[in-house]
Amino acid sequence: MDHVDLLREQLKILSGEVAFNTSALKRLTEEAGRSPKNEKIQMEMKKKTDEIKGKQQQIASLEREIAHATLGTQGKVDTLEHSPSYHELLEQLNEKSLELEVKAADNRVIQDQLNEKITECMELHAEVTHLKEQLSQALEAKDLVSNSMIHNNRVNHEVEHLVDQDVPREISSEPQQKQQSVEINELKQKVSELMEIKAQLEDRNQKLLEESTYAKGLASAAGVELKALSEEVTKLMNQNEKLATELSSLRSPTPAPRRFNNGPRGTRRESMSRREPASRRDTNASHEREKALEALLMEKEQKEAELQRKVEESKQKEAFLESELANMWVLVAKLKKSQGYDHEDLEAKHDGS
Repeated sequence: MDHVDLLREQLKILSGEVAFNTSALKRLTEEAGRSPKNEKIQMEMKKKTDEIKGKQQQIASLEREIAHATLGTQGKVDTLEHSPSYHELLEQLNEKSLELEVKAADNRVIQDQLNEKITECMELHAEVTHLKEQLSQALEAKDLVSNSMIHNNRVNHEVEHLVDQDVPREISSEPQQKQQSVEINELKQKVSELMEIKAQLEDRNQKLLEESTYAKGLASAAGVELKALSEEVTKLMNQNEKLATELSSLRSPTPAPRRFNNGPRGTRRESMSRREPASRRDTNASHEREKALEALLMEKEQKEAELQRKVEESKQKEAFLESELANMWVLVAKLKKSQGYDHEDLEAKHDGS
């Protein structure tokens, strides 16, 4: 049984690798759909496909070795063990285990994507805050320039009035006006650059919202598939209970009817001596079948417990992803709200000036 356990551990490792490579292949397929002319992605997809085929061949070989080793130690197991329903049940358990591994790998990929989006949202929020500060400074500078222009116009008007009255004054305001016009042009250029940056940030925010919607759809699909897998596990557990019932019925042998013989005592002893080896063989065979079935039942119960544990872990991961996604939506809503307020303040200040 140590050799069989080792083979099973190798089978679990290979199943995990197949699940991880399958998830990576799915991600590469999506990237290839966005950029079909990228030869590097095509080479990576071919490499992953070859690795998956190789791992699947190794898994099939290990399953054959496990089946051969199990049959070698259970040479005289009851026909229930070799029935098609039992083998189908075992294959279904293996398939569901592999599907759970694939879903767990997909959940890890979705978690990584959500973390990336959250990081991008935080960076975007920091950039927006910085731009708000720059825009506020630019508006203050614009107000100062406007006040300065009003003051200069008033001074020019007074100078013209004094010139009309033939009062000699030495006023050289032309250099000051040139300097102020240069500053005004610089501020206008800076405001234009800030508006362009804000438009770029809004486009980037829209892209992040679309990617977040896609990630939420992936999480919902994973939840539906996990629910279907849970139902399949329940069916398998019900079939396991049926097998346990059949095993218990085999454990309780029906007592053989006693036969009374009115013949001579010597004939009765001879028949009893002939029946003893046959009944002993039947008893030994029944004990061996019971032991083999008990071992199989224990192994199935362990597999079902492990499968149930994986389903619970997947549910917990799904709940965590939904919580993270909700937090990200709240952050995006706050960001959009703050951007809306900034835009309104900017328009109000512009109209006031």
